[in-house]
Amino acid sequence: MQSAYSENAALFSNLYRPVILSSALIGHPAPCDIFSARGALVVKTGSVISQRAHDLMQPQHIFCQAEQAHHISTLDPTEELKRVSRALSAISERVVHDASVTSGELIALARQLLEVWFLDADACLGFARLSKYGPPSVCHEIHAALLAAELASAHGFKHDMIENVIGAALTMNLAKLALHDEMFNLEGAPSAEIREELRTHPRESALLLQRIGNFSEHWIDAVASHHENIDGSGYPEGLKGGSISLPARMVRVADTLAARLTGRKARPPQHWNMHYAREDTNHWVSHVFGADLSRLDSSLCHKLFRGLSRFPPGTLVRLSNNELAVVTRRMPDQTLTPRTVFAVSDTHGKPLLTPCVRSIGSRHCVIRAYAQDALPKLINVDWQKAWGYGC
Repeated sequence: MQSAYSENAALFSNLYRPVILSSALIGHPAPCDIFSARGALVVKTGSVISQRAHDLMQPQHIFCQAEQAHHISTLDPTEELKRVSRALSAISERVVHDASVTSGELIALARQLLEVWFLDADACLGFARLSKYGPPSVCHEIHAALLAAELASAHGFKHDMIENVIGAALTMNLAKLALHDEMFNLEGAPSAEIREELRTHPRESALLLQRIGNFSEHWIDAVASHHENIDGSGYPEGLKGGSISLPARMVRVADTLAARLTGRKARPPQHWNMHYAREDTNHWVSHVFGADLSRLDSSLCHKLFRGLSRFPPGTLVRLSNNELAVVTRRMPDQTLTPRTVFAVSDTHGKPLLTPCVRSIGSRHCVIRAYAQDALPKLINVDWQKAWGYGC
């Protein structure tokens, strides 16, 4: 029987994860093979890393085998998401009890999330979608912040503005996180009192940030307006069209998509659909956003979906051999079908003791369908391993 170590070694030898190449490695032998995003070998183990090679690799993501990546970078985005969740939960408790909260704490969380999203956006997005690593309200804010980062980056925002958009999504419900946990578990319609609290929470959260002080105006405005709608039907001010700032519209779209993908007790999640994915982007976006699309900035909705691709990280699929698998990484050329997936259950639905990387494309292994809608509940999987972490 294989030991746990040898099973892990076999698993991680087939997985790759992105790393950041430190300037301290210039002039030193590469501690492991380094690959491009397309899988081409860039630097072989033992080859000296020149200044020129470092500069060429620097603007792009480079990859190493997961079992060797710690030689270059020990940062684990999945663990960082857990840390952000714990810190945000603790800050929320202090808000409830009127204890001191500083802007530095919240800005540091936004910066931390930006750092790990930049390192491995696919792992962040997929893990946030599949794993329950904190209270629902906090997990939702982190998921929305990651989607907002995707939008802000796609729109060409600079580093500091992406950080502001992430921060706004992380704090958009800060004054009422407990209420959002209550809403997550609510089975019936909310009471009039809860509806009124929901209508005022954007303003209250923005006022809370103003009292704390030292936040960007873009950050506070996006929090205050993250429930405003393009058609004027939003709240609390009923703003319309261009009177809603671009960062606020981004957070609104990200908040809506994160909520739809997660769902709650009173509303099942809205997943991707294979039929609509084969159609053009208009059908696909309409399927996921539904009636909300007319109230949102539709150009941002389309931009977000084009960036996520038709098989976003964290998408569960059914393979032609009937295995259940998760899509872990987007392809750099945004092709329709991923090259590899991570099989997590066998043909009979039983979780695999050692999940396997499957190559897509041969007649023996193709994606047959999206699987989320057909699953009665998510199987218990160590999702960190799907992206090459936790080895």
